[in-house]
Amino acid sequence: MGRRPTQKERTRRTFIRLVILVAVALMLWFNAERIHVAYLSALVLAESGTPLESGPAEVRLPDPVVADVRYEGAGRTIDATLYLPSEGEPPYPGLVVNHGVAAGGRDDARLTNFADAMARAGFAVLAPDFVNLRGFQVRLSDVDELVASFEYLASREDVDERRVGMFGLSYAGGLALLAAADERINKDVAFLFLLGAYYDLRHIVTYMTTGYHREDGEWVYLEPRNAGRWGFLLNSVGLVETESDREPLRRIAERRYEAPDADVSDLVPKLSEEGRLIVDLMTNDDPERALELTGRLNPRIRRYLDMLSPAGTLDRVRARLIIGHGYDDDMMPYTESVLIAENAPPQAEVHLELLESFQHVDLTIGGGKGLLGFFRSLPELWRLFSITYDLLETGLLPNACVTA
Repeated sequence: MGRRPTQKERTRRTFIRLVILVAVALMLWFNAERIHVAYLSALVLAESGTPLESGPAEVRLPDPVVADVRYEGAGRTIDATLYLPSEGEPPYPGLVVNHGVAAGGRDDARLTNFADAMARAGFAVLAPDFVNLRGFQVRLSDVDELVASFEYLASREDVDERRVGMFGLSYAGGLALLAAADERINKDVAFLFLLGAYYDLRHIVTYMTTGYHREDGEWVYLEPRNAGRWGFLLNSVGLVETESDREPLRRIAERRYEAPDADVSDLVPKLSEEGRLIVDLMTNDDPERALELTGRLNPRIRRYLDMLSPAGTLDRVRARLIIGHGYDDDMMPYTESVLIAENAPPQAEVHLELLESFQHVDLTIGGGKGLLGFFRSLPELWRLFSITYDLLETGLLPNACVTA
């Protein structure tokens, strides 16, 4: 017959059991939070794949409260749409979304779909209207408007100022990086979610005009989208110093934007030396010559390219960087996001995923039909899920959101 345990031993065993019980309970709670975030991430990701249709987030999560708001910033009144969760207790994590160069502005279907899904998941989402970007123009004032929008959202009583970030795709991703580096807010931006962003606009000019980008020091070709080069020219016409060149250049860009082989022989003779230089750049297919021609552009355009390039200010970014970029992006080479990740300062935690399912900013998932196609899609689905989860975790789980 064994010895009966003493009171001290019984107390010790009870304490150990209690510690184990608490530890198990904490583990379940800890994992329960993350399981819930994983569930929300899956819904947001699935919703993003169907921007024109009702997806699972719309079916399974409560409708957000949507309202138009106005605030002052960058010398004008900014109109925006605010999406707030209809459940949960404020303050909520915040997200400023930028529609990028899109005629639909804040009403672009992809943007409204994403904003709606994120609000259903528990974020306060602000979608401002950027008038320049809506008119296919990218200007430094857009950065000031983005800073003002961040400050507005972070100042709201129903938003946790420690958990506010920004989302940007394409050109808007570069603008988000510039805003996050701005000394007015760089210590306050908690995270950036970037899709198809750029690092240096001079790289983009070379790629858009020639199809070449550098990969491990070597020129690599990928057929660029025709709209890229002529959209860039339309955007830059106002920066041309020779005023008489502006109208012919605009008409050349409009014709070639619609039809790559459109006849412009009636317009080219009207151009000055500056205008002909720009046309040479737009029609050149040699990457080395593109660098030389870009270096000969007027100082105003060169300054524009430099000031709107995150390469010059990336060292001031403090935010957590969550980045996705498609390998076959025919507007912004994926190597731009690689450069962002490689040159991010040590204090900026980086999560980069290179993807096969994004064609610039449009998501298409599928590895073929049947079971084999499903298994082929799994690695890509995991990559997409991982950045979506990272975004939601950063906002919804405060301890995961740490700024330097």
